[in-house]
Amino acid sequence: AQPGLVTGKPVFRHVVEGSMQVVTISGFKGGTGKTTVASLMGVAAVKDGLRVATLDLDRNTRNLSNFLTLRRASRLESPDHVMLMDPEEDVRVNAKPKHSGRLEPLIRMAKMDGYDLMIIDTSSGNLADVYEAHLLADVILTPMNESPADMHGLFAPPGSAAAPKINYREMIDTVRFDRKRAGLPVQQWHVVTNRVSALPSKVSTLINERVSAMAAEAGFEAMLALRDRVVHRGLALEGRTVFDTPADGKLTMSELAGRAEVRALLALITITPAVVPATYVPPVRAGAGLAVAHAA
Repeated sequence: AQPGLVTGKPVFRHVVEGSMQVVTISGFKGGTGKTTVASLMGVAAVKDGLRVATLDLDRNTRNLSNFLTLRRASRLESPDHVMLMDPEEDVRVNAKPKHSGRLEPLIRMAKMDGYDLMIIDTSSGNLADVYEAHLLADVILTPMNESPADMHGLFAPPGSAAAPKINYREMIDTVRFDRKRAGLPVQQWHVVTNRVSALPSKVSTLINERVSAMAAEAGFEAMLALRDRVVHRGLALEGRTVFDTPADGKLTMSELAGRAEVRALLALITITPAVVPATYVPPVRAGAGLAVAHAA
């Protein structure tokens, strides 16, 4: 087995402190595709020659852990993976959020061990581990479906009829305040519209317009679109992704387009590999406001 987080035998390498990028994929609402995005990005980064660690904070479903177990059973190239099992306390709605203190040692160890990227797949809700995952992130990716429920969960103003007890944007504001007070740099925050239909509708257009209008005020930097692709679900049954070449070596147009969409997400992250294979080609940096709209 590859030494590192899985075996518990760290291989210490000379790396610049903080060179590893921490990407937290989160949102208070379930069913938005957080695990799908995390698994696709993790496999894509590994295929690009990066040392990748993934962290699953969802103790109930363990979807990312189960997916990577399927990959290893099929001997497919995978990120190193950690699953937090200990119970955690809920963050009280009316209290200042607190972090659990459990993630920071893991992230520090991964940096010392020479990892290039850590992807954290969070559970839904405002929990102590989830808050810490945001506090320690360099990049936050928030998937949302084109639905009013997803939009209101992220951005509904306090006091409005659609507002939850605490919405996601409020937690982001608290995280930013705490990071600023600690002298940490401003994070990137990207909202990703997921499972976008190939057929436009008035509702989806209206939601996209409203979310785009909130970008400057809420402080997220770009909106990307991931199409609703049956191929992702079909491959996931076997622990595979569009980045795993089929036995016949032939990729469909949907698989190629799916690859391009995920690589657009990776291009948002500034990564300098600790060990660069000869075949590694750094991804092209994506500009703000990028929208990926390949046909399914």
